[in-house]
Amino acid sequence: MFYYLFTIEYDGTDFCGWAKQKGQKTIQGEIERAINLVTRNSHYRVVGASKTDSGVHAKDQKAWIELDFKPNILGFLNALNRALPLGIKIRKANQIEKTFRVRNCIKKVYHYQISLKPKSVFSNRYWFFSNQDYDLRKLEQALNLFIGEHNFKNFSGLKGKELDTINTIRKIDLIFLKQENDDIIIVFEAKGFIRYQIRSIVGVCLAYSCGKITLENIKNVLDLKEEKLPYMANPEGLILYEINYEFDS
Repeated sequence: MFYYLFTIEYDGTDFCGWAKQKGQKTIQGEIERAINLVTRNSHYRVVGASKTDSGVHAKDQKAWIELDFKPNILGFLNALNRALPLGIKIRKANQIEKTFRVRNCIKKVYHYQISLKPKSVFSNRYWFFSNQDYDLRKLEQALNLFIGEHNFKNFSGLKGKELDTINTIRKIDLIFLKQENDDIIIVFEAKGFIRYQIRSIVGVCLAYSCGKITLENIKNVLDLKEEKLPYMANPEGLILYEINYEFDS
């Protein structure tokens, strides 16, 4: 068997997230469909590094690929990209060892992009547009609460048995704001995130920055003293921007 690390970018607007789901159009499902078309009857496996949600984009998704043949990699990638829909592209493939663990990265970087003015139709899929009057000082103050190790149970989309099997204690290494004119980008860096974690955090911080809730509300929810708040940022502003491994440095 032969093993490869794919670097993939995609516009998630028209897909139900990364993970393959029966009856749904997903990024993993389209990649597997393309491999089927190109290789025919070959054995393969695809494992993604990050299970991005429906409507979320990626500039640097990674996937571990197992093949039962060694392809001409340039021709193979060209054939796969021709078979994929326009919103998905495999940028490169590197041969790796079987033991490589694609989900064992050292850092994931996500960007959440907010535009305070409407964008062109050629870019509005990738920005959350809002005409709310945000106080950026308050926004940064709220975001700072989430840096470090916390139990993010109330800032996740986990339900039922998932809460018993998935560890909700996570550490966010860095959150910071970048602003240019009417654009705001919130950068998140951590080893890993839980489903809906970033969108939940952004949603409540935006709510605080425009006066809908208090900082005490957020603190109490984060400390599990109160139930989760009904705020969730839209998916179109979220981009998986970068995934780093030990060998990148």
